[in-house]
Amino acid sequence: MKKVFTLLAVALFLAACHCTQCTRTACHINKQAPCACAHHHQHKAGCKCPKCQKEGCHKKHHGQDCPCAHGPKAPQHHAKPAPQPMAKKVAEDKDLAAVGKVKTKADNTAVFSFDKPINFKVNSDEIESASAKDIKQAAKALKKYPNAKVKVVGYTDSIGEPAYNLELSKRRAKAVAMELINDGVPAKNVSFFGMGDKDPVASNKTAQGRAQNRRVELEITNK
Repeated sequence: MKKVFTLLAVALFLAACHCTQCTRTACHINKQAPCACAHHHQHKAGCKCPKCQKEGCHKKHHGQDCPCAHGPKAPQHHAKPAPQPMAKKVAEDKDLAAVGKVKTKADNTAVFSFDKPINFKVNSDEIESASAKDIKQAAKALKKYPNAKVKVVGYTDSIGEPAYNLELSKRRAKAVAMELINDGVPAKNVSFFGMGDKDPVASNKTAQGRAQNRRVELEITNK
């Protein structure tokens, strides 16, 4: 009779417990081999197992580091500051400021214009020697930004045939692009484009205005 009461007490205890170990023990007491039970712990409200206790504590503290002694705290992850836009970097570059000015566009493009227009021989894409040093100075600055994409854009005044001006502006842009590459700017980052007499910055009715329109600009982005 005593043995029967003992077995009944064990059975009642095991039936009330949902932890894996107790369930597995009950299964093995029943001598089921291999065991047909699921052996999965049923986490219910009020369960006293360590996992449920720990989860309850973390929920109570809204997912923050639990002040209870549950072992090492989760590492804190701090967001990295957003990188400075390329246009802003270029606009603040002192090496570029030494030979020109930068305008920033809404799409984060920096447009660099030389203070002294890049001069070429008449009807030619050959760069005058006096302009070569300014291109070299621009290259010195651009080499600091290995991810910057540089598009060299050439312009002419309105004198002459539009088709000829378009081709000449392209050849002149290419000449400046090659100088940048020769001075160390990665070739994969450099492209060129001709605009002919489009987008004048001054009147083409005066010699001074036409001289301003014959220009080369650098459009600098990080894409």
